[in-house]
Amino acid sequence: MIDFTCFSPRLPKPGETIIGTRFEKKYGGKGANQCIAAAKLGGSTALVASLGHDVFAKEYLEIFKKEHVDASHVKIQNDKHSGIAHITVAEDGENSIVIVLGANESLSPGDVDSAIDIIRSADVLLCQFEVPSKTTLHALKLYRGHGSFPT
Repeated sequence: MIDFTCFSPRLPKPGETIIGTRFEKKYGGKGANQCIAAAKLGGSTALVASLGHDVFAKEYLEIFKKEHVDASHVKIQNDKHSGIAHITVAEDGENSIVIVLGANESLSPGDVDSAIDIIRSADVLLCQFEVPSKTTLHALKLYRGHGSFPT
């Protein structure tokens, strides 16, 4: 998920356009953020994910490499864009978020199966719900099947 965040004095009312004060583009996504955080703390991490065929995927793969995250199971979907979040944050901290899943929607149980060795050798499996729930459930079942409890 790539976060596009606009900061403004307040949230706009329905149908209203307001002037923002600042804009940020950051590489987010709950799973990717937590994977990178664990790698920064010295953990050996890997990510099973799907990105679109776009500039954001290229930049994200460079970030994973720089942060020592195994991205060998990150697939690129040629017919999709990477998932994005459009976030508006008001001065008081109130926010509104719209996400467009893009390539995240295409992560399949088969993609999880292709990463079975990494999943079964993991000490911790972290899942989130920005991908199809059937894919997340499949990963949890594979992980639990090797004697550990998923997180």
